[in-house]
Amino acid sequence: MRRYVFLLMTGLLSFASVTAAGADAKSDTSVEGAAMRCSAISLMHSTLTTPSPQFGEVMGEIAGLYAQVYAVQREARTKQKLNNAELRKRRDAVLTEISKGWPKNKTAVVRDAAICNVWRIDFFSKLSEKPSEKEFQAALASLGPPPATVSKPEMDKWNGLTPQAVGVWAKIQLQASQKK
Repeated sequence: MRRYVFLLMTGLLSFASVTAAGADAKSDTSVEGAAMRCSAISLMHSTLTTPSPQFGEVMGEIAGLYAQVYAVQREARTKQKLNNAELRKRRDAVLTEISKGWPKNKTAVVRDAAICNVWRIDFFSKLSEKPSEKEFQAALASLGPPPATVSKPEMDKWNGLTPQAVGVWAKIQLQASQKK
């Protein structure tokens, strides 16, 4: 399963053409929009090494999975292939939106992180242990919307992790901007 997720993972984000990516967001379906938001939130959490050293790596792979959901569903709807640069621009726009709204949007971002986790668990629970490429792509294409609610324990878990992730993400972005 890891290789499928890794195939669509992209490197660090470029912050060019955010406006064009934002315009693209207006034409997204609700599932596409949720998948891109989950990709961005997961990427933000990929900066963490707690609760385990592997946590960040796994979150990076999950960010790639959600980018793949976005690409597969959008390509099926529009009949246009997306490239990695287009995916990065779209995810950059979402990351910028989240970052600019922080900390006022903390509750919403924590809730979205919890929803993304439950949505991922639900997605994998419907797949066989070792799905074929065809089965995996069909599952990506048919993934429905994320759940509307999550449990309090799930919210509590992400309420601890998300502020840490946003803080580390902000430091990384600041260092990157100072190097330019």
